[in-house]
Amino acid sequence: MVLNSQSEEGNVLVEFALIMPVLLLILAGIIQFGFLLNAKIAVNAASYEAARSATLSDDPEADAIKAAETYASASLPGWSFGDRLNMEFISTGYLPGDKIQINLFYKVPLFFQGLLAIPGDSDNYFEIRGSSVMQIEEKE
Repeated sequence: MVLNSQSEEGNVLVEFALIMPVLLLILAGIIQFGFLLNAKIAVNAASYEAARSATLSDDPEADAIKAAETYASASLPGWSFGDRLNMEFISTGYLPGDKIQINLFYKVPLFFQGLLAIPGDSDNYFEIRGSSVMQIEEKE
């Protein structure tokens, strides 16, 4: 039995129509995961830089805020303190031997909330957290 090319072309189109949603879902997941991973790396590094800056400073809280904002302002959208970025500054004191802890919270927009089941806030954001603790050393 010989198949004609029209029926084969129709089969290919039907198979493509069945596979395409799955491929788009996988692609959407990869893109969203990339955004979340980039944000996690940036938040962890920014909290580290903020804690390091605070331990070396005479005004730890102000310098921690400045360091956190400066570090990733170019790599993350909406990277300014407000609705999507918050910082918690915890210090046991400001003398050598005291510890400073910086907790950063950044809300990453979920672009494919309707397609992917990613747990997040009701406002289509997923909160990324980064934390660093450092001890104040004697300044020379």
